[in-house]
Amino acid sequence: MQTAAIADLEVDKAVDAFNGADVGDIKQVDDPDALEATIADGMRAVTDDGIVLAESDVDVVVEATGIPEVGARHAYTAIMDKKHVVMVTVEADTVVGPILAKLADRVGVTYSMAYGDQPALIAELYDWAQTVGLDVVAAGKGNPFINEYKYGTPDDVFERWGFDKKFVEENHLNPYMYNSFLDGTKVAVEMCAVANATGLKPDVSGMHIPAAELEEIPKRMRPQEDGGLLENSGVVDTISSLNPDGSEIKNDIEFGVWIVTTTPNEGVREYLNQYGGSGMYVANAGKYQLFYRPFHLPGTETSVSVASAALRNEPTGVPKQHVAEVVGAAKRDLSAGEELDGGGGYTVYGMIEDAETATRSNYVPLELLEGATLVSDVEKDTIVTADDVQLDQESFLYRLRMLEESDKTL
Repeated sequence: MQTAAIADLEVDKAVDAFNGADVGDIKQVDDPDALEATIADGMRAVTDDGIVLAESDVDVVVEATGIPEVGARHAYTAIMDKKHVVMVTVEADTVVGPILAKLADRVGVTYSMAYGDQPALIAELYDWAQTVGLDVVAAGKGNPFINEYKYGTPDDVFERWGFDKKFVEENHLNPYMYNSFLDGTKVAVEMCAVANATGLKPDVSGMHIPAAELEEIPKRMRPQEDGGLLENSGVVDTISSLNPDGSEIKNDIEFGVWIVTTTPNEGVREYLNQYGGSGMYVANAGKYQLFYRPFHLPGTETSVSVASAALRNEPTGVPKQHVAEVVGAAKRDLSAGEELDGGGGYTVYGMIEDAETATRSNYVPLELLEGATLVSDVEKDTIVTADDVQLDQESFLYRLRMLEESDKTL
């Protein structure tokens, strides 16, 4: 595998990335033909236009802008040009992932989640459990979360993370992105992607997100009749690495992913119960089992997805249908005429909702709200509906979502 070209609005960042890898000669290009000629000459190409890269003769396009509108357009362009796509921009995936996956299938290429990011790793655990004959009760990730973080803004986000000013400046950290990690938006986005890839649904609006040590997870993530929190089985959720008072959980899974499983087979239960507490934790005398991966390495592990797509035309996780939606709830009382700024910002936080409930309630997918103008007042913690807001119906993301909703074969 070779990173042949990088597209970035700030071309200097692309050049720095190549220089850091010591790859040799680099040339800036402005069109697909020039990009291909540069590669043919043994050089690496950089461009400030992602469409140029998407239309060039590369094998796999990794979409990592983090901007849903742009990410959806890049992915669509690459797929229509018969390129495999590894989608790192999960925010776009939650809105239009199923239609992009279907279009990719129609033209014979792969649309894939990015291995190393939590959704793909959770989907892998889910597939493993299904393959060995275990039923998945719940699946999720770890995250530092307390309820009051929902209302946090970019103004003080780095203080809440404990980052000093020098570290923030040296690493060019985006306060909106880091705030989305804390206000529940990123949690909702990633677990929505998992739901759409596996068919697991949120148990309740916004999930439970209990604080728990590693060995407590199978106790929390089991049905209520057996002492747990769940109203249903087969759900997505998240485990917080923070107690409600903000103190840290000692043996947490903040950086990892997990599944809780069960089986009706008494022999298997007894067998798994024997290993309880020795790296694998159980509840109810082995009826529920926790399997987990203590880390995820986004970026570093993405090459697994690239190889899987290029060599096997096989995704490392793919959204199949909308069983969940990420919707936007007000961080404060909002007034008609205000412009919304999306997850991680000042106006709304993202939360996961069952797709049928979201459709029935006329909720708007969170990523379509950014830049939209409110036409009515919205009280704090109220989910924004289509009646509350004037959307940009000319945006590519909106039009692609409308295409998906009109495609009854999805």
